[in-house]
Amino acid sequence: MSSDAKRFSHCPDHRIARLACAVGLWALTGIASGQVKNVTPAEMAAVPRYCPYTHAFGRSGLPDSPSAEAKPWVAIMGPTFWHMHHYCWGKLNLLRAMRSTATEQERNHLLGAVVGDYWYVAQRAPRDFILLPEIYAGIGEIELRRGRPQEANKVFAEARALKPDYSPGYSHWAEYLIRSGQKAEAKQLVRTGLEYNPDAKTLREQYRLLGGNPSEIVSRAKDGKRAEAIDDGEPLMLFEEPEPEDAAAGASRRSATTP
Repeated sequence: MSSDAKRFSHCPDHRIARLACAVGLWALTGIASGQVKNVTPAEMAAVPRYCPYTHAFGRSGLPDSPSAEAKPWVAIMGPTFWHMHHYCWGKLNLLRAMRSTATEQERNHLLGAVVGDYWYVAQRAPRDFILLPEIYAGIGEIELRRGRPQEANKVFAEARALKPDYSPGYSHWAEYLIRSGQKAEAKQLVRTGLEYNPDAKTLREQYRLLGGNPSEIVSRAKDGKRAEAIDDGEPLMLFEEPEPEDAAAGASRRSATTP
């Protein structure tokens, strides 16, 4: 089944209703990119380390017989691993969109493809999928780049709802609020994030910049998993806290997804 067919497989069978559903989904998600061509070694080195072993990159094997390299990732991600090549395509297209040589038209097209591929995975993942908060936060970041803050706000909120201690769900939206002059709202959001994750470096920096003292915040009990072991005992930091950036911007770096 093609990517497009899968996207609309849950729409009603009635022709008019199905068309309305399809139009709504296209408006929400953009268009998934399809296979990304001519990927360079430098590009592959810049995306999550599981990407070469996802479906469509030639080293995954099959769902009923995954390759030895893919098996650890299948164990971590479950069946959703077999959709993760779309997320990797999105990461590659994001790299290309951010090139200084990309025209505005090329950038807009590529960012739309990134959103489409991220949503492709999000729509197929269960609510407890370990990377779903990260994917939602990634969609939020791209929607901000596309000048769609209302859409970004919704997906950042979803990321926080899924994993309250996932700091990028707070920091990226707080950065937008700060730049928009909504500092009081940003401070409250950052404070809430620190209550769930008092060690988050970016949130602590943002809170100081907003006039707060992180040491005064009373932490809540943490929810969700942080790190899990893979075969060699190395921690799998799927939710790695990004380092603080310059004082004005706070946290615009995307979350690392590599162990």
